[in-house]
Amino acid sequence: MNIPRIPGKWMAATLAVGVTFGSGWSIPVFGPIAPIASAEQAAAIANWNSAERTALIKRLAMCDKAADDFYSDPGNARYLAVKAASDKARALLLDPNTSSLKLNAAYHTLDSALGAYIEDYIRDASILERQTFQTARMLNDSIGTAPGTYPQEAADTMMAIIDEAQAAAYDPDTTVPRLREQYLKYIEGTAVLRDSMNLDRSQRLGQLNQQRQTIAEISADLPNTADYSKLLSAFHAQANGLEALLAGSSGLLPIECAALCVQNAYTALTEGLQLAGELDQASKLLDSPKGIRSGQYPSSAFGELRKAINKSASVLSKASPPEQLAASRAALAEAVLKFRSTLRP
Repeated sequence: MNIPRIPGKWMAATLAVGVTFGSGWSIPVFGPIAPIASAEQAAAIANWNSAERTALIKRLAMCDKAADDFYSDPGNARYLAVKAASDKARALLLDPNTSSLKLNAAYHTLDSALGAYIEDYIRDASILERQTFQTARMLNDSIGTAPGTYPQEAADTMMAIIDEAQAAAYDPDTTVPRLREQYLKYIEGTAVLRDSMNLDRSQRLGQLNQQRQTIAEISADLPNTADYSKLLSAFHAQANGLEALLAGSSGLLPIECAALCVQNAYTALTEGLQLAGELDQASKLLDSPKGIRSGQYPSSAFGELRKAINKSASVLSKASPPEQLAASRAALAEAVLKFRSTLRP
């Protein structure tokens, strides 16, 4: 298939996989899994390639692409519904233990929001015509075997989807429902296309191992506490999951999703380490002189500081996500400053 040689750009989805289009037409996203080294790796790949996760990631990609195509409007209620559902879905995907029930519920919420979003914007052929043309231009200069390019077969499949969409857009007898259906097929196709993008697996593995090395260096001189061990175990579990995908033949999109999870666990671990140190320093303040004389602290100040320490320690003990750990660090720092301000002159 000859693709017109016109320069263009690619509006990339953050996370995407695609499996099934309407009318019973399906495109496989993930190829057969390559031989792997252990049962643990097999379990990690099965988790990332589960029907529930791939379906949710696919819908996320489609929502991101639609937001790009429709020029996401923060004042549009249907866009805000998609954004809220997308944010929740991403949070669930960051947790490897999220149940299938929750993933399915998030999928249906996202799917409903996306349908309403498309209905709001696709009222004629203009968006479908413009966006398919831009994608065709992008494909012209993006076919190859180097990282960041697309295999010829994937490009041909995408062009077939574009041809069908443009036939609907240029048909004088077309209907709005038909245009919406073609747009849905089109954004699913872009998700499949992105999943097929060539990547340098060895480079990504090198980046992962650099993170592991950094964590190993940080951990070398630290006590083996239960709180730290939880965060460390969570990081290693996510890192092993990403390594399993890189060792197999999964496409780009589950790898990108797994990499986000590794980064999230990495950030949580570093935040947790800092919080642990700050808790240790704050706890030492509880041994400060207490009384009504100069150079002493009032009794009430100790109670308030102890509450803040216990609250932050609880957050740390639960292996909380990085944003909660960061918020806890900020609250503890504020409590320490407040305590110090009560020192009697």
